[in-house]
Amino acid sequence: MAIEACADLRGFFQGMVLEAMRRQRVGAEAETTEYVTDLLVACAGTDGAALLDRPLVWMLDDAMACEDGVRMHALCATGDAALARSGLFAAPDDVGYFTEVGKFAYRGAAAEAQRTGGGSPVALVELGEKFPEFVEVLAEASALGDVTKALVRRYAAQGVDQPKRCLSSSMYVSTASRDGRS
Repeated sequence: MAIEACADLRGFFQGMVLEAMRRQRVGAEAETTEYVTDLLVACAGTDGAALLDRPLVWMLDDAMACEDGVRMHALCATGDAALARSGLFAAPDDVGYFTEVGKFAYRGAAAEAQRTGGGSPVALVELGEKFPEFVEVLAEASALGDVTKALVRRYAAQGVDQPKRCLSSSMYVSTASRDGRS
């Protein structure tokens, strides 16, 4: 299997998300597709660590205690963490918990946005309504992209705690994932 650098992470992930949505038969507004793509880009970079740092229940508790104006962003971050964890990393037994937290967080963020700004962000509403479907989209996109979990395991086996730095500037993908050859 050949591995090559992909300098356009956004384009790479957008293609993976769109293909996964097609395969999973998940329809979504363009804003939601962009939001999920941006989440995957954040996960590949150094910002992704913030999505994994704290237990979701603590993130949700802190978000609910935030002042108006800050609460929406904290709820979005909680929803993002739940979606990333459930779609990319979770064991099947954990997905239900992440789904409940994620739906609640996105719905709360959408309600907060409507209450404070008069509008309801399409992506937040759609993610709140279709959270389980987007968990499957992320899982499918991750599998389609073959984002070289073996490479990350290799760094871990060598005791190198810097795979995030390696993955932040480019993504390493198997050419087999795109053209069917290894």
